[in-house]
Amino acid sequence: MKTVGWMALMISAVLAGCASAGPPVAPEELTEAEAAVRSAETADAADYAPELLEEAHLALAAGRRAATRGDGDEARQRLLEARDYAAAAEARAKSERLRRDAARLRREADDLEERAEEIREQAGRPPRP
Repeated sequence: MKTVGWMALMISAVLAGCASAGPPVAPEELTEAEAAVRSAETADAADYAPELLEEAHLALAAGRRAATRGDGDEARQRLLEARDYAAAAEARAKSERLRRDAARLRREADDLEERAEEIREQAGRPPRP
């Protein structure tokens, strides 16, 4: 009777393990995560948000490993994590690039204003108030 009990327990454990793994990851889920990481890379996240991009790469690799093991739930979770880290990296990279562009444009505007004042003075007109 003890042997039957142990066998039933082992079978239950195996079935529970299979049930907790969830359905396999759809290829589209992996493709979406990969595309999000590529998009972040294209946005120069390696320069502006390297730590977030690294987290995205790590989560993507973990998602691939979990999918290969057949652990659909873990794979799905890690691929979602990869997409979110990649989106954050892309947003930070775009934000930083816009901030730098804005600073450059402010400097250009200041230089042009200074130049316009010099031209005004050379023309003999009084400076602007």
